[in-house]
Amino acid sequence: MKKYAPITAILLTSLLLSCGDNQDEKKISEVPVESQNIKEELKQDSGDSKEKKETKKPKEDTHVKITNTEDQLISKVWQLPEVKALSDKIERESKGKRHLVGRISSQPSDDQEYYGVSVAEDNGEALATYFEFRIYPDKSIYYYDPVEDQELSLKEWRAQKK
Repeated sequence: MKKYAPITAILLTSLLLSCGDNQDEKKISEVPVESQNIKEELKQDSGDSKEKKETKKPKEDTHVKITNTEDQLISKVWQLPEVKALSDKIERESKGKRHLVGRISSQPSDDQEYYGVSVAEDNGEALATYFEFRIYPDKSIYYYDPVEDQELSLKEWRAQKK
């Protein structure tokens, strides 16, 4: 019996700790409006009608509306060989499950004259940023190195990578 006492104590301690208070967990109580509408339509459709009606597909929800200029800037970044190569590599290694995404990370303001364009991997849980570029009004592209807090021309950046 004495040789099982430490194992029993460890198991009981683990069990007690795992039953701790889960106040950090957040519950989502609201159902999105589109989901409510679809549920109502399905309830109405499930009546006596034997015909199958098409369910309206919810619209994709985008948080930010991209302007034509911003879309062109992101496209310009996607044309860079380094971005294309990394995108192909991630697609190939993940067998199509992971992708690169481009997004506007900052816009011109009183403090800055450039657009920030981030290139990140959407890994399903978060965006892992690989590249940060700055595009100025003359359409020149610079690579931003956040570790060194340094802006490099594409020529300087490419020479530094070799």
